[in-house]
Amino acid sequence: MKKFLMVLLSILIIISGAYAQGGNESDSQELVIYSAASEGEAEALSAAFNKIHPEIKITIIRAGSGDLATRVKTEWPKPEGDVILLMGAENLAQIYDMLQGYKSVNHDNFDPENRDNQSDPPKYYGTSMPLQAIMYNTNLLSPEDAPKSWKDLADPKYRGEIVLANPASSGSAYAQLYMMYKLYGMDFVGDVVKNTTYVASSTAGPDSVARGEYAITVTGEMNIGKKIAEGDPVAYVLPEEGTGRRIEGSAILANCKNLESAKLFIDFMTSKEAFQIVRDECFRRAVSTEVPGPEGLPSLSEMRFFPYNDEEAAALKRDLVTQFNSFL
Repeated sequence: MKKFLMVLLSILIIISGAYAQGGNESDSQELVIYSAASEGEAEALSAAFNKIHPEIKITIIRAGSGDLATRVKTEWPKPEGDVILLMGAENLAQIYDMLQGYKSVNHDNFDPENRDNQSDPPKYYGTSMPLQAIMYNTNLLSPEDAPKSWKDLADPKYRGEIVLANPASSGSAYAQLYMMYKLYGMDFVGDVVKNTTYVASSTAGPDSVARGEYAITVTGEMNIGKKIAEGDPVAYVLPEEGTGRRIEGSAILANCKNLESAKLFIDFMTSKEAFQIVRDECFRRAVSTEVPGPEGLPSLSEMRFFPYNDEEAAALKRDLVTQFNSFL
């Protein structure tokens, strides 16, 4: 009888374990996305994912990269989100220990420089390349008079003509700050600050230049491509020094509630179909070599890059932003 009871108890444990796993499967019918992309971009990508997996209910929570990183830290070790969408690698580095490693079904299509290569399996995959470039208003400046380089941004002749996002509130603006620091040091940054009006949003600068309120901004290619496509009087300049090779990635949050849904989403975000949406509907430069760059912008083969160290950028952020603030 004792042996029978032990066998019965073992069977009950196995059944309860299977039932618990079944409960986890029901959880996988949902997905919470923490999106650093715009609302429209997140919705376009989510809609395409839902065509493949219509059974999964998606909730999108939109915020800036810095705010999302802070939220993840605050919620840890029990995140409310399941995946991160289109967050800059320097911000992913801030929450790296809170990301779940996963080998995508498309892993072999990725060069190491376009994904996390510190962990096996990787903790994130690149989705797009938020390359920074100069944009100027063609009604206010001729091609000859427009800045050609990062160094030109410190030229006193452009005083009052430049508008940039504040690196304390914008992830892309901090990337610009880090790049300028690496190229020419913080004294140079101070000279740029003298010429510049700073705004909170990374889209406010391009909007102001397109309207002719300012002549020059530095912004992501996505913003320049959109303005050119809309027929605004703006032009694109890749700085003579080149630009930092950055990536925005998508990742799974460790301890997330809907792990199986999150894995399916990463599989989708590393697919050619997702990269095509990134290019065509988001005006972003996809990391895939199968998908060309945004219309009207140069191909990667025409571009010059200098090193961009995501981990160093993350480690220096507090110090560089503090020094930047002292110039205002």
